[in-house]
Amino acid sequence: MRLLRGLQADSFKNSVAGKSPSRCEENVENPYFRLHGEFSKAGAEVLLSSGQACVVFGIAAFSKDGDWIIRENDCSCTAVLKVLGQHHAVYRLGAPLAPDWLALGMTSHFEFKMAGGFRMRTDFCSRPPRVPDVERMWKRAVRTTGMDVVDVESLVQLKQTRRSRDYSMVGALAEVAGLEGKVPAFALNYLQDYELLSRAVRKWPQDAAACRREAIRLLLGNAPRAKVVAAIAIEQDVKIQADQMRIDAMQVQLRDYARTFAKLRLGWRRTKTPLAAQHRQLLERAQSLLKEKR
Repeated sequence: MRLLRGLQADSFKNSVAGKSPSRCEENVENPYFRLHGEFSKAGAEVLLSSGQACVVFGIAAFSKDGDWIIRENDCSCTAVLKVLGQHHAVYRLGAPLAPDWLALGMTSHFEFKMAGGFRMRTDFCSRPPRVPDVERMWKRAVRTTGMDVVDVESLVQLKQTRRSRDYSMVGALAEVAGLEGKVPAFALNYLQDYELLSRAVRKWPQDAAACRREAIRLLLGNAPRAKVVAAIAIEQDVKIQADQMRIDAMQVQLRDYARTFAKLRLGWRRTKTPLAAQHRQLLERAQSLLKEKR
């Protein structure tokens, strides 16, 4: 995918280096970008992540959901809940948006409809999976006018999910941030395409020799293309299985909570309960589970 050149490629390179670009490509028509501005104006510390971050960086045209990293404090949670309440949002199955639950690595999910019927889905977590150093992620965040986005390295880690389609995004990020941005380690570690990875190995043979990926070891040994492609596929599948196991374990752990939430949700729909009241009720019902975890 070759959607970024010039300034956008520089933005990626700066993000990998821990610097912020002078600006990112703006898209005021994106409803999630507008919502991000509302969160920030209300006083929440949030970073766009996942699909919408890919949109900001220009490797995706649109994402139907909005994902944010949120600071693990009452101020940010209260600000986000206030904004979502103004949009008549409702909770989806997930954790209450509160610091104690965020600290467990849980995610809060909401949805609401905009004028015209477009359904907005928003997710919030403070300790995203596969990101080993959250504070480093905050320090390296890409910040520009009206937009705060996770850095490209964290974005790649976030996109290594159970969904096979996300690995095309990983590869696109690596192509622009690593190969075109001339950051060898990033290109060699995350490129997902045989031809592009071969080019990176030829371009940076010394860096490739120090890389631990099986696909690169095979390329350095002049292995047949089929073996290299298979190594890339196996590498992806290992990560897909790891993420699926994480989700399966969480679903087993929260089975009783899911049943309780379903009953609450039915009541909210019947009485058109405002989000603030939903939040209070969800916190009350969730406290017993939180005590068990501690």
